[in-house]
Amino acid sequence: MSVSGELRKEASEVEDNSLVRPRLVQEPARERCAVSGLNPMDPLMPGGNTPRPAFEIFRPVPNVAPPRAPKGPKRTSKTATTSGTEGKPADAGNPASDPLANIQAEDEQANAASAAGAATLKIPMQAQITLTQEMQSGQRDIQTVALEILQANFRWPGYLKIEPPGAEQAQLFPVGSEKAAVPLQHRGIHFGTLVLEGAAKSARITDQLQQSAAWLTAMLVLNHNFKNLRRLADTDELSGAYNRRYFMENVPHLLDRARRERFCVTILLFDIDDFKQYNDQFGHAAGDAIIREVIRLLRHCTRNRDMVARVGGDEFAVVFWDDGGPRQPDSQHPRTVLNIAQRFRKAVAEHPWNAEGGPISGKLSISGGLATFPWDAQNLTDLLAVADQELMRAKSLGKNAIVLAGPNGSSDIEDSKTTPFGGN
Repeated sequence: MSVSGELRKEASEVEDNSLVRPRLVQEPARERCAVSGLNPMDPLMPGGNTPRPAFEIFRPVPNVAPPRAPKGPKRTSKTATTSGTEGKPADAGNPASDPLANIQAEDEQANAASAAGAATLKIPMQAQITLTQEMQSGQRDIQTVALEILQANFRWPGYLKIEPPGAEQAQLFPVGSEKAAVPLQHRGIHFGTLVLEGAAKSARITDQLQQSAAWLTAMLVLNHNFKNLRRLADTDELSGAYNRRYFMENVPHLLDRARRERFCVTILLFDIDDFKQYNDQFGHAAGDAIIREVIRLLRHCTRNRDMVARVGGDEFAVVFWDDGGPRQPDSQHPRTVLNIAQRFRKAVAEHPWNAEGGPISGKLSISGGLATFPWDAQNLTDLLAVADQELMRAKSLGKNAIVLAGPNGSSDIEDSKTTPFGGN
């Protein structure tokens, strides 16, 4: 089955909600070592012990402090005595000399300081859960959400904001100023500066602002890690484009949105002509270089919002959509998309692939097919089928061609494809 055929099958399964998650089969511990005498927990094994219950096997080891080494006798002066206890050291029987008593005294002092009004950062658990969920979804700016949480819980009289990295950093409540600033940085990563403007000087606010900066830095580090994990999960490592999983999961949602908001979506499905021949002749390293360069040329012809995905070895999909209006004042979808695809095809055909030690000698070309929602299909499965059909038609025309779906299968836009939504 071809890559495009697998794409259509996978899209159909996603849209039908017929994907079944693989079951996690947990084998009993005894079956993992079925040969008698090889399981160390087998009571039949010579020297083996009777298996303990699971709650005993996985019981966490308590965190017990190691015993203190006994201290030697304290040297004292012969003349150092206490009244009524002649011959004994001066500190004998004094609770202050006991290490445990010292620790208890320190704890009492800390509790007394806290009771006296020392500022302590207390963020509600539900607010932190909400912030973590926003990190996972990636739909809202985390800095904005975090500032809303801090302002709602502390109700500072001033204005709280985050200045981007590189801005002038103010000191914490400098003399003659009502502006406090604390840097947000962690292990060489500078996220900006937490700034509170218009607040009166106060030891309580100063302490809370410092603690808030520490909490906010931790949240920004966590969000940074979430972004890295999301990028690794959604991106093809070789080309830097989105991978097949991201394409199959997100395009159906985009089509649903296009149906609600009444805008057009066009999918370009293309591959590199005779890619296997180049791989066999020049090696797989040259093939990898070709893929990276094709994606680089493609990004020069598309917008940042257009979805570029690698869905197979040398097969790619590009999703063009214009929910915010036409790309240019006189543009019309999908006429403009066809022009973009043709410009990309010419850029690949005219690119000097053997210049400056390029990966191959000679020329390279691509062939592709275009299918547009809502004219050609209403869902991803059918759109991929139409685009794949036009891709095969481009191959039959001699390759190095981009074909837009239509009754004639030509590379020219049909006059009948007027915008059904009365917009772009």
